[in-house]
Amino acid sequence: MEDRDIVLKRLNLSSVSIQKMDKYVEILREEQLKMNLVGSSTLPVLWIRHILDSAQLFQFIAPSDKVILDLGSGAGFPALVLAVMDIEKKYEIHLIESDGKKCSFLNKVIKECDLRAFVHYERIEKMEKFDVDLITARALAPLDKLIKYAYPFISSKTRCLFMKGAKADEEINQASKKYRFHAERIPSITSHEGTVILLSEVKKK
Repeated sequence: MEDRDIVLKRLNLSSVSIQKMDKYVEILREEQLKMNLVGSSTLPVLWIRHILDSAQLFQFIAPSDKVILDLGSGAGFPALVLAVMDIEKKYEIHLIESDGKKCSFLNKVIKECDLRAFVHYERIEKMEKFDVDLITARALAPLDKLIKYAYPFISSKTRCLFMKGAKADEEINQASKKYRFHAERIPSITSHEGTVILLSEVKKK
């Protein structure tokens, strides 16, 4: 069975979401010829490495979450995968990306897939602050730096879902020198070294 079929069977998506996910992947493969959106070595396993890896976050979105912020969105992982899965468009998903070409790509996917997502062509540090329920990031920066980026958007109710690799524990220890937080470690479903870190109650020391 091809990776696509394995992933779609595992995710149990609606027919509409499947069409949108296929369109997203189609656009990504086309635009990858013009710019470096994902590592070229990951293209043969794109469905597992990027789609399924991002999709595993959807189960952690709470019913009370309304606004989601994705830091350093790049090719749209995990934000656009979550937007595709949000078939009822219950969530307002914001993507921050400082590369203009990548922003154009993200906007193209959002338009052609009819997603409830909004791209901010800006550096994270310069972004105007607004209320956020959930903050996501994938392959962007060490945890202490991610918290620094996220902190202006964090309120008492805000949670963070950060996707990390084999050094997750080391990064948590380093970040705990500057911040107080509750950290839940969730094993990744796509890599034995991967960890999803769910942060809550984040405060500066």
